[in-house]
Amino acid sequence: MPRFLTIAAILMVVAFAFIGCSQPTSSNKPPAASAERPLRKLTSLMNRGLNEQAWVLSKDVLDLHGDDPEVIARIAKLAYAIGKPDETASLLVRACRAESYAKEARVQQALVSLIEVGRLYDAMDLLESAVAEHPDQVSSRRTLFELAMNSEERARALPHGRELVLSRNFDLSLLLMLGNTEKRSLDPVVLASMSERNESDRRPMIGIAKVKFDEGDTDAAIEMLKSIVDTHPQYLPAQVLLGRSLALARRTNELVRWFDQVPEGIESQPGYWLALGDWALAEGRNAEAARSYWESVRIDPDSMEPWTKLGDALAETRRLTPDLLPANSLKTIDSIRSRVANLSKLSQWKTRFERDGKQSREITSEIVNALFDLGRPWEAEAWASVATTFPESDVASGNKSIEKLRSKIVSSLSRNTPWQLTDPYPEMQLDLSQISFPTLASMNARSSQQASGGIASERAEPVVSAPGTSRVDEALIKGWQLDDRAKELGIDFFGRTSDRLDQPGIKLHETLGCGGGTIDYDLDGWPDLYLMAAGGTPPWKDSAANALFRNLGGTFSDVTESSSTGDQGFGQGVTVGDINEDGFLDLLILNYGPNTLLINNGDGTFSDQTRAWNLNFDKDSMITWSTSAAIADIDGDGLSDVFIANYCQGLEPVTEVCSSGDATVARSCSPVKFASHGDWLLQGQADSRLVNQTENWGMDPDVPGRGLGVVVGALDSEPGLEVFVVNDMTNNHCWTVARDEPSSKMKVIESAMIRGIATDGRSLSQGSMGIAASDFDRDGDLDLYVTNFDKEYNTLHVQTSPGTWQDRTSLAKLARPTLSMVGFGTEAIDFDLDGWSELIIANGHVDVFSRMGEPSTYAQPMQIFKQRGSGVFDSVGSFVAGDYLRRFHVGRGLWTIDSDRDGRLDVVVTHQTEPVALLQNRCPSVGGWIEIGLSGVGVSRDAIGTRVELSIQTVKKSPYAVATLLAGDGYLSSNQRGLRFAVPKNSQCSISVHWPDGTHQSHDGLVPGNGFLVIQSDPEVFRRR
Repeated sequence: MPRFLTIAAILMVVAFAFIGCSQPTSSNKPPAASAERPLRKLTSLMNRGLNEQAWVLSKDVLDLHGDDPEVIARIAKLAYAIGKPDETASLLVRACRAESYAKEARVQQALVSLIEVGRLYDAMDLLESAVAEHPDQVSSRRTLFELAMNSEERARALPHGRELVLSRNFDLSLLLMLGNTEKRSLDPVVLASMSERNESDRRPMIGIAKVKFDEGDTDAAIEMLKSIVDTHPQYLPAQVLLGRSLALARRTNELVRWFDQVPEGIESQPGYWLALGDWALAEGRNAEAARSYWESVRIDPDSMEPWTKLGDALAETRRLTPDLLPANSLKTIDSIRSRVANLSKLSQWKTRFERDGKQSREITSEIVNALFDLGRPWEAEAWASVATTFPESDVASGNKSIEKLRSKIVSSLSRNTPWQLTDPYPEMQLDLSQISFPTLASMNARSSQQASGGIASERAEPVVSAPGTSRVDEALIKGWQLDDRAKELGIDFFGRTSDRLDQPGIKLHETLGCGGGTIDYDLDGWPDLYLMAAGGTPPWKDSAANALFRNLGGTFSDVTESSSTGDQGFGQGVTVGDINEDGFLDLLILNYGPNTLLINNGDGTFSDQTRAWNLNFDKDSMITWSTSAAIADIDGDGLSDVFIANYCQGLEPVTEVCSSGDATVARSCSPVKFASHGDWLLQGQADSRLVNQTENWGMDPDVPGRGLGVVVGALDSEPGLEVFVVNDMTNNHCWTVARDEPSSKMKVIESAMIRGIATDGRSLSQGSMGIAASDFDRDGDLDLYVTNFDKEYNTLHVQTSPGTWQDRTSLAKLARPTLSMVGFGTEAIDFDLDGWSELIIANGHVDVFSRMGEPSTYAQPMQIFKQRGSGVFDSVGSFVAGDYLRRFHVGRGLWTIDSDRDGRLDVVVTHQTEPVALLQNRCPSVGGWIEIGLSGVGVSRDAIGTRVELSIQTVKKSPYAVATLLAGDGYLSSNQRGLRFAVPKNSQCSISVHWPDGTHQSHDGLVPGNGFLVIQSDPEVFRRR
């Protein structure tokens, strides 16, 4: 394979040398004596070192010899000698032009001179001209491709990258760059250095602006992009990214002005159509959004984001206005979703390839297959060709596989094979030209409506209206207080994965922390606590014991020994549920090693029934790293099933230590260093056993995840339960169990990508940990909030239509505050009972280390976000009283408990470097509360997936609020079971209960300040307090 100068090396050039410049040559026609005289004199002066005097003659020489490239080059050398680098660059470009760019060495020389003075875009124009005149100038084309890609000019770069592949002038670096359609991977600082060399050119700042955009910091991106387009209004990449940022931030008035002033030619940019599509989709103009996204994929069919959004927009158009679409639209939508799945698979395999050392033949085989399935045979063949140069695999089949794949692809190619095949791909043959795209008139109309207040809100009014200002209204949180009372109330427990968590050198298996859960194990109405511990060596049972604390009317007592609940596995998470349907809640303990099932005997004790229930069903399960789980009737047969999220395979994470860059001590390895372990779906049996149906029911994702958080419930309006799993560094999963009609066999369907919850809004997978589920916008359906790693904002997925979510993080002002945090446990809690859910997040980095001289950010602040009622959240943690929130912590698990039964939910938090905290809620209550407990009869007793609609006699909106019973509860933890509603004080309430089997019942006369138990089919409702 050819070798090329890297883009970083080109951009970092700081010196210039004329190597191999020829002496002036005589033309066929001797110059006139008068013309020859200035040139001879200039040459004589240069030979004697009198360069300043020679420069005086340069204008006359150029007037006489302006078409002679060698003379021009000689004067360029003179300009450089007397410290005129800008003139040097211009003269070399002129010399190239004079000889029609025939000498590639001169072109490269001119390129370097332009880069030295920061004239990056002139350099690209030079290379564009050179390859237009001489398509065989491979080095020039390669350099142009890399410069354009680095400058966010993908549309300009693509033809050259593809030509290099077709002409067999590629390497691995080019293929990786060609396939990067998502997040910027190149260092923006190197590009920005061009502005330091040429202060009048702001365009190189596009790299930093793109990084801000990728991080979800749209406000910072917009300000930077405005500074670029103010100086360079014709610069399309900045204009496009500005439009996308404005659309994402829903700054409609500014977007209208932008749309009215965009420069000519912007329609050739796929990002322009993405911006218009994002605006139209957010405004509910689904058909116009579909047209815009279609235009985007026509220009660049390799990008996943517009395909994902095109599928969503078409599905909504078909649901609401089917007449606008062709008769075969359903088939087309299915083919688009299939393409999105393949693009997602390709993206994840490429990520794994890069993080695995860029030499794996096995992973490359997956990449090649994905490309071939997408109808991109030339790119597939190039990857296969590169893979043949990788070291041979230890697995012989891996070596044969890549050779076999390449032969298969080569046999399908001919000179006439296009880069992107259209047959048999219905999505590539889609024609939406009959649908209008967004116009300035439609944008202006919407902007005018917003300005005049003519757009009515569809949101329910909060108990007390929140202000519409962007600043935190401290009056809204006046008196808010969260006090850590754990030790005072008798909870003195420090569950940790190691005794060295405050020192560098933490291993991967020690980074996740320990969780816990709330369980009223003795049914006395007072919620008890189960806390996880670790510290030993996986998979052995040599860790510190877990602990059960009984709630004795508001204080707690350690009853671990008497209850037989002190499991000593390497504890991670716990889930609570009535797995044997006897009315008493049981404990499923997740370990790195064999998991444990503790069945509640109903007498204050538990029995280890792990073996009897077949929980650890094979040798692999004895060493598996499990994290979170849920107990729920997933298959709808009336018996509880179990879903277990698993992390990495094997025991290598226990023994291997890694280093990173300039780190002077070992640090935790990246999880992608180790193979992921598939999750498990265990079906409950009537004879008190669990059967592993994972393989039988086809629960086999395209790319296995490393599961950390789980939520199970009726996430959409369709019958049946969904299992939402968030994965670390790969796409999240959403599983649904269904019955295959022809065979009557059960099957599991994965649909996170088409639902919009596999990634963030730009189709980027993240390092996801925790989940909070709530009807944040009070429109009657569930929304999802996912915590992520640093430099990846936590994601708010708002359900905009049944079963479909959109990333509304930036719009809610939630992106920027979380970028520097590593979020773990999170919950949605209405702290002040005003009817709107707040968000609370436990933050903390994975280990103690310093990068690039930056101080460690191991301990981080807990965050609380309060919603204004307008869809915007404010960070209020620093305004909440209590010592705990004044300090930084290395937080991990977080879950809910009403420890004092005052109707206000409290929070339990676990940490890496300090004991567990119980934060009691002392926030003033705006409204009253009602708690609903549920017990199934025709369905599983836990009744997971039951939907309760609450109405108030004096409020016209009905239902006033909606909640759905969930299991799993996110990261390593289990919340207090039950549904809690904030209602106006002194109101009369009624509820409508919709059970998972389709039955429903209603109850009236519910008074705030009480908890109620609803039993399926029972006409009575039972007061708990």
